Amino acid sequence: MKTLKFAAALAVASASALAADEAKTNSTEAVELPTVVVEASRTGRTAAEIPAAVQIITASEIAASGAKDVVDLLEKKVPSLDIAHVGAANPAFAQIAPRGYGENGFGRLLVIVDGERLNNPDMNSPNLAQIDLGAVRRIEILQGSQNVLHGDAASAGVINIVTEPDGYDTHGRIELHGGSWGTIGGGVSLRGGVEDWGTQYWMNGGWEHSDGYRHNNGHDIYSLGGGVKQNFDGGSYVRVSAFYNDTDADLAGAITKDQWKRNPKTSDGYDDSYRRTTYGLNATAYGVLNGDNAVRLAQTVSRRHLQSRGYGYWHTDYDIYSYSFTPEWINTADVFGLGNELIVGATFRYDRNDAANWGRSSYGYSHYKYDFDRQSMGFYAQDTLHLTDTLAVQAGARYERAWNKCTMAARDGRTYDLTAFDAAVLWNPVDDLKTYLRFSRFYRMPFIDEVAYASRDDLISPERGWRVDGGVDWTFLEDFNFAGNAFVSRTRNEIFYDPNFLYYSGGWPSFGDNVNAPDPVMREGFDVRLAWERDKVAGASLAYGFVNAEFDGGEYDGNEVPLVSESVVLANARVWLWDDCFVFGGYRYQSERRSISDFANTAEKLKGYGIFHAGVQYAPHYDCVKGLVFRLTVNNLFDKEYCDYSTYGTAYYPAAGRSWMLSVAYEF
Repeated sequence: MKTLKFAAALAVASASALAADEAKTNSTEAVELPTVVVEASRTGRTAAEIPAAVQIITASEIAASGAKDVVDLLEKKVPSLDIAHVGAANPAFAQIAPRGYGENGFGRLLVIVDGERLNNPDMNSPNLAQIDLGAVRRIEILQGSQNVLHGDAASAGVINIVTEPDGYDTHGRIELHGGSWGTIGGGVSLRGGVEDWGTQYWMNGGWEHSDGYRHNNGHDIYSLGGGVKQNFDGGSYVRVSAFYNDTDADLAGAITKDQWKRNPKTSDGYDDSYRRTTYGLNATAYGVLNGDNAVRLAQTVSRRHLQSRGYGYWHTDYDIYSYSFTPEWINTADVFGLGNELIVGATFRYDRNDAANWGRSSYGYSHYKYDFDRQSMGFYAQDTLHLTDTLAVQAGARYERAWNKCTMAARDGRTYDLTAFDAAVLWNPVDDLKTYLRFSRFYRMPFIDEVAYASRDDLISPERGWRVDGGVDWTFLEDFNFAGNAFVSRTRNEIFYDPNFLYYSGGWPSFGDNVNAPDPVMREGFDVRLAWERDKVAGASLAYGFVNAEFDGGEYDGNEVPLVSESVVLANARVWLWDDCFVFGGYRYQSERRSISDFANTAEKLKGYGIFHAGVQYAPHYDCVKGLVFRLTVNNLFDKEYCDYSTYGTAYYPAAGRSWMLSVAYEF
């Protein structure tokens, strides 16, 4: 019945969109939206030319959202994502996952910032705190498997964050902010160029200190980034960018439900800590050979160093070194008189983890070191053929082989042979209306620390599955937009942590390990979004997302996948009081969910919650203060006590209570 519900909902929405009047208003106040190229498409396509659900958050939408960081923005604007506040208000520990995925769901969502992959080969979630939100020009969210073009970690979607400029005009921003829990920070960004030289540049930096909502929950975050791009006649260019981030944070840890209800700000009593330093370099060369052919060469190199202390006595120190090289050929020659776009490429990637763990407990002192190497080589191709001006078909495939070696594993090596492919139909019957149907096969390699060590001989297998998407995206009456997407998906060998898994180490029985689910997981869902915006007047949006994620067969047949909320509701609005000032507010509701590893569905559920935010922004136009922007935002307006992350139904990580943030920015 749930499948029929979401299928019927999308069918009604699509039929309404197709049958509606195509006439547009003559109002001169309607917002004229520029054409935006989706860089994650790799071939310079717009959202209307991509047969998938694509949501783009522009710089103006970011400024109007009142969000304090990237995590806060995604939580307020994107119904297709789940958010888990493992670190309360610390954005460095927030886990962002595609809807329907639970434990380690962030491993199915690739996050890219100006060419840098934020995803780690281990189970540390991408650190979205290293991006200064004021420097972001655009965020692209692509739903569904993107394995063919982007490889591992993109089995359920991609978030692409762009800070580099799209022109030569100079734009700068200096911002300071302060608020609850001793939070203070700032950011600076500058982008522009010299058109006569064909040179563009960008740079940004940010910092923030906070004492944190909970005990032992503070953080200090420093980030730097920037680059230069040299354009040549005919469309060729060379681009080089660099990034740096230092995140130094305390770990509040889990508490019991009784502790949470008595005082959500309490911690487990340990002075645990975490520090991650990341830096690296990206370089891309794009060469136009002639009117039909171009090549792109991209490479990135990075180092991530992590030090942590857990449970008051256990220490971890490791380095992750990563290098990737991606050559591509793009051909746009017509085929039998039909428009055609072909991209062929390869990816060569190397990740190495040098790790050490040590500590002392009631069992005595222990110390061990291990190295993990993963080398992968992938080849892919994707072709889009335009059958008519309104109808196109797309097909693509990828083959990847990965060599893995871990010095602590019972079997020190494992080779994965992985394949992905997709096929889609795109129909744009009228201007500003996109419909699509897409089928994809996907895969995901295990994290480094999901690979079994010396305790077991059977190593974890990669996840594999298929997914079907269908949807519509329609801009009508110039300032309305409706988007809807429905999907069904089936995954084999999905990887979870099972605390009841029995294995033997040194002849002694032990419990708990990362395992492949013995039975497939089915997901079916949809999301719809309706938005209206009239510049200097008002704007509003309403979105709803539904997903049903269940085990399909075996002992847990029909049981819900842990940490998945069935429903999410987002509502946002803003109203201009006068040309220089507007007020804004919003609401997010997330339904109840199971705790991590509660496969039997016997533990108490985390209750659903609804939280409000509100604020005001003032940007005076008077010459003496022109360029200044003042903003006050209050999150969790009614101080709702809620928790969106727990393990085994016994360990809880409370989210943050009410907070306020005042920011002052100067833009030029």
